[in-house]
Amino acid sequence: MCLEVQEMTRCLRATFILFVFLLVIQNCESETSKSGDYIIYMGAASADESTGNDHHIDLMSTMLKRSGKTPMHRYKHGFSGFATHLSEDEARLMAEQPGVVSVFPDQMLPLHTTRSWDFLVQESYQKESTYFTEMNSQPELDVAVGDTIIGFIDSGIWPESESFNDMHMQPVPDRWKGTCMRGKKTEPDAFRCNRKLIGARYYNSSFLLDPDYETPRDFLGHGTHVASIAAGRTISDASYYGLAGGIMRGGSPTSRIAMYRACSLLGCRGSSILAAFDDAIADGVDIISISMGLFIDNLLEDPLSIGSFHAVERGITVVCSAGNLGPSGQSVVNAAPWMITVGASTIDRGFESNILLGGLDNIRLIKGAGINIANIDRTQSYPIIHARSAKKIGANEKAARNCAGNTMNRTIVEGKIVVCDNDYGNQAIQWKSEEVKRLGGTGVIVIDDKSMDLSYIDPSFLVTIVKPVDGLEIMSYINSTREPIAMIMPTRSRTGHELAPSIPSFSSRGPYLLTRSILKPDIAAPGVNILASWLIGDLNAAPQGKEPPLVNIESGTSMSCPHVSGIAARLKSENPSWSPAAIRSAIMTTAVQITNTGSHITTETGDKATPYDFGAGQVTIFGPSSPGLVYETNQIDYLNFLCYVGFTYDQIKRISTRIPQGFACPVQSSKGDISDINYPSISVSNFNGEESRRVSRTVTNVASRLIGEEDTVYNVSINAPKGLRVRVIPRSLHFKNIGDTLRYQVIFSSSTSTLKEDAFGSITWSNGMYRVRSPFVVTSKADI
Repeated sequence: MCLEVQEMTRCLRATFILFVFLLVIQNCESETSKSGDYIIYMGAASADESTGNDHHIDLMSTMLKRSGKTPMHRYKHGFSGFATHLSEDEARLMAEQPGVVSVFPDQMLPLHTTRSWDFLVQESYQKESTYFTEMNSQPELDVAVGDTIIGFIDSGIWPESESFNDMHMQPVPDRWKGTCMRGKKTEPDAFRCNRKLIGARYYNSSFLLDPDYETPRDFLGHGTHVASIAAGRTISDASYYGLAGGIMRGGSPTSRIAMYRACSLLGCRGSSILAAFDDAIADGVDIISISMGLFIDNLLEDPLSIGSFHAVERGITVVCSAGNLGPSGQSVVNAAPWMITVGASTIDRGFESNILLGGLDNIRLIKGAGINIANIDRTQSYPIIHARSAKKIGANEKAARNCAGNTMNRTIVEGKIVVCDNDYGNQAIQWKSEEVKRLGGTGVIVIDDKSMDLSYIDPSFLVTIVKPVDGLEIMSYINSTREPIAMIMPTRSRTGHELAPSIPSFSSRGPYLLTRSILKPDIAAPGVNILASWLIGDLNAAPQGKEPPLVNIESGTSMSCPHVSGIAARLKSENPSWSPAAIRSAIMTTAVQITNTGSHITTETGDKATPYDFGAGQVTIFGPSSPGLVYETNQIDYLNFLCYVGFTYDQIKRISTRIPQGFACPVQSSKGDISDINYPSISVSNFNGEESRRVSRTVTNVASRLIGEEDTVYNVSINAPKGLRVRVIPRSLHFKNIGDTLRYQVIFSSSTSTLKEDAFGSITWSNGMYRVRSPFVVTSKADI
C-alpha cells in the first residue's frame, strides 16, 4: 500500500503505465505471428508482499487474465516474477515496465544425463599422510548423523524404490514446511511420501504435456537415479543383471529427500525450474541438487543462475552439473560463482566386452568396452564387415563409414556385426547402434578411443567400443579373410584394475564463457558407469525376456553432481552453521589431483588434466570434514561480481534484498576484477607479463577445538610453472583462535612479455595437520 503522498503518486503513475501497457498488449498478438512462453523476472521478493514488486505483479497478473493470458507460474518466495504466454512485441513491452529486471523465452533445458563411494573412500587416502588421514583410518564410509534436507530439481522420483525406505528414521524435522503432492492421476494415493522422501511437488507448464502427467512420479529414471546417488539408503547385493555387484548406497544415507519434478519427457522448462527454486526456498531445504543446464551467457536469462542466487542468499547450498559438452573448451555451464559446479570423472571399475575374431583354428582376442546384456546368442560367431562395404550407391563414403542414417544397404548389413568409425562430427554411438539395428545387423563395433571409458548400454543390441590400434587389427583381419567372422563376448566387470580417476571426453571444460577471471568447473566427481536406483517395472530398460531392473548404470555430469550434493549434505549435518561458501571451499581445497596409482589425473586422451578439466581436482570423502581453513565468499563478493560483469547498481538493487548499507559498484571496474573476489581458486586473465598482477584472499580458521589447533601457524608452498613468478605475502599466517580471519596477497609476474600458453599451478597452506590447496590459472587471453 502507498502510505505517503509521494509514494502514492508513484504507485498511481506505475498503475497508469501498466494499464496503458496492458491495453496495448491485447492488440499485439494479432500483429505478430511469433509468440511463446516467457519468464518475467522481477528481482528479489519483497519482505512485505503488499509493497514493491509484488504490487506490480498483482496488477500485471490481473490485467493479463482480463486479456485472456493466464500466468503459468507466480514466483513470490525467493524472488519475484511470473511466466506467461506472450508475443514478441508483448515481451518487448513487458521488459520496459516498472519493476521488471529481465524478460526471456521459457526454454527447455536438457538433463545432464555402489562402487563410486567406495572408490572415493580410497581416493581420500591418496592425500599425503597427515594427522587428518590418521584420524580417519577406518576403511568404511562414515555415515553422518543429521536431518539435512536435499532438494532435487529433476524428473521426479519413484517412491517405492528401496533406496527411499524410511525404516528406523526419526520423524520429519519440524522446520520442514513443504508438502507431498499426490498428483491427479486415477490413483493419486499410489504416490506417498514418508520419513525419507519427505516432500514432492510437480510443475506442468506446457500444453504439449499429457494432462494425466500431473504427478511427482518419475517416468524417465533420471531423478530417481540422482536422488539415490546422493542420499539413497544402503542396499546389499545390488547389481545390474549380475554386473557391478556389491553394496549400493548414497553419500548421505541419513539425509531427507524433497523432489521437485520440473522435467518431463520433453525436457525441463525454465519456468518450472524457477517455480521449483521458489518453492524449495520456502520449504526449508538445505541443499539443492540440479543436474541440468543450458548454454547461456546472460545471467539474467538463465533460470539456474537466477534461482541459485536467491537460494544461496538464504543460506542454501546449490550444486550443479557442469554439462556434457566436452571436451571442447569454454563448454562449462552453471558457472556462476554462487554455485558449486561439478565435472565428471571415472572410477576404478570397467566393463569389458571383448571380441573373438576368426574360427576355432585362428582365434584373435580384441579388447572392447561395453555393457552387453541383450538376449542375443553370444555362443556363436557372425559375419563381420566394415560399414564402408555396405555403402548405398550414391551415399557419402565418410558418412557410411560412420554408420550414418540411410547410408548403408540393408541386404548387406542384415545378420552381420558391423564395424563403424567414429570420426564424423558429433555423431553419437546411440545413432550408429540404432541404424545398424534398424537394418537387421547383429551387433556394432565402434572404433573410438575417446569413448572407451563410457560403457554404452542397449538392452536389445550388442555394442562394443575398441581403440583405433585394435580397430586396425580388426580391419586387417576382415581384409585378409574370405569369410571373416566374429563373436562379441559376454560383458564382465573389473574392479580395482582400472587407472582412475580420469576425465571423460563428455565432461564440459573451462574456462567460463562469460569470464576467464573465475575458474570453473569447481570440482570433479564420479560420473561414468554409476550404478543407482531406477524405475520399478521399466520395460524399456529390460532386455527381451528378462525382468526390468531395479537399478541402472548411467553416465554424465548428472551423476557427478549428486555425489557432491551428498558430501555437501554430510558437511551441513556436521557443521550446521557453515555457509554455502564454506561448504564449497572445504570440498575444493581438500581435493586430490592424483590417481589410484599415484600418477597425475589425465583426460580421455591420456594428457595431464588441468584445472579447466577438473577445477580443484577429484572430490574426497573425508577431507571436506576437516579443511582447516575456508574461503568465505560473501554477499559483497557476489554483488561485486555482478558489478564487474556489467550490471548497474539499480539492477543489482532489484535483484538482491541483502545489499549492505553503503554498498556501491566499484568505480571503473571490469571483468578482470573478478579475480579478486574471495574464491577458493584463482584465475587471472589478460596477463601481459609486463606488469605484475596482484590478487587478495581471506581465509578463516575452522579447525576443531578437539585436537587443539586454536592457536596455529600455516606456512605457504607454491607450485608455479616455468616462466611465471608467483609470490605470496605474507608467507605465514598465525591464527590465535577458531574463527579468526587473515588476509594474504598473491603477486604474479613474468620475465616474458606474454604467456604462450595458459599457466597452471597451486598455492597450498599447511600447518602440519591440514593442507589447504587453491589451484590457479594465469592466461594472456582477455574476456570478449
